[in-house]
Parts: sequence; structure tokens; C-alpha cells
Amino acid sequence: MTPDLPDRPTDTRPFGLKHLFFAFLGLATLFVIYNNERFIVDHADPLWDYYKGVRGALVPHGIAGAVVLILGATQFSTRLRERHTRLHRVFGRCYLIGVAIAASVSIYITLAHNALPLQVAIFTQASLWVLASATAFYCVRRGNYVLHRQFMIRSYAITLIFVFDRLFDALPRVVALDTDVDPTILWLCNVLAWVAPTYIIAWPALARATGTASVASRV
Repeated sequence: MTPDLPDRPTDTRPFGLKHLFFAFLGLATLFVIYNNERFIVDHADPLWDYYKGVRGALVPHGIAGAVVLILGATQFSTRLRERHTRLHRVFGRCYLIGVAIAASVSIYITLAHNALPLQVAIFTQASLWVLASATAFYCVRRGNYVLHRQFMIRSYAITLIFVFDRLFDALPRVVALDTDVDPTILWLCNVLAWVAPTYIIAWPALARATGTASVASRV
């Protein structure tokens, strides 16, 4: 959304863990589209009838969600932040608009279509999504780029629930734990989407602390 801190070194490695993760994410997303979302074009799929009452809302929700999923990934590109600052900002604003639309429509869909247990889970997910994204925007407007990055990580982790919740559903023994009346897997994804970024954010400090302790023990 805004340029990174001036003294932040550019990651010049051609391929690293971040690139590996996004490569996996791309493949996982393609699998999810084929395995879970093809009912949009294949009307013989039982899910087409399942979503009969809210089909019209699926279009804006799906488009906004796709924009968020794609543009969110670009926000973690150091090269884009440093070499194409204006484009980074535009993508960031589009990301925020996409979150607002996708989250709002998801609440409408669940209230119109799902049982109460799933409604609570989706409302929680949507609320945290908007909260993390809005906080990231607030931080960057205040010039706090460190907190901005941290809350963007949290926001995008919630975005990825779309992919990982459906990956879990592909496991035969797990799919029964992700229903209207038992959204256990969605709750698990909600928790992981908040806990995992906490450790990702803290990892550099934890690694430095471990290194310092090792040096101190040899003195």
C-alpha cells in the first residue's frame, strides 16, 4: 500500500521459502477451483442446487474474493513495493475494497442460507478479515509500516481460509467436520489464521534470541 522502510534490504534471492509457498498456493488454488468451485459452470454438480437460493450473491463474492487472493499475494513482493510504489498502493486499495465486498456478501449469504453454527463461524471470519485489513490501512496511513506489514500478514492469512478450508474438505475423514451444523474445520482455520501469523511475525526475533543465547552460553 505504501513503500517499505527505506533501510529495509531488498531480497535478491531468486527463490526462497516465500516463493515456494506461493507456488504451492497457486497449485492449491487451481485444485480448489476444480474440486470445489466447478459447480459454477457444471450445473449437474449437486452444489449448484445447494446454492440455489443465493446464486446471485456468489458472483460478486467470488469476483471480489479472487481479486483479494491474487492482489494480496502481490503485497508481499519486495520488488513491487520498492520499484513500483504507486502500483503497490493501487493494488493495496483494490485489496481493501475486495475484502469489504467479499466479507459483506459472505455475511449476507450465510444469514440467508446456513444454519446458526456456520453463521457464527463465518461472521467471525468476516469480522476478523475486515478488522485486520482496516487496521493495516490505519497503520500505513499513520506511517507505521512495521505494524502495517504485520496486519497485512494477518489479513491475508484470513483470505487463505478460502483455500485451506477446502483443502481440508478434500480429506475423506475430515469433510464430515465442515457442515452447516458442525463447522469444526472452519473454526480451526479461523484459529490458525490468527495464530500462524503471530509466529511468522515473531520468527526473526525468536531466531535472534536463540542465536544470542547460543553465543552467550559459549562465553
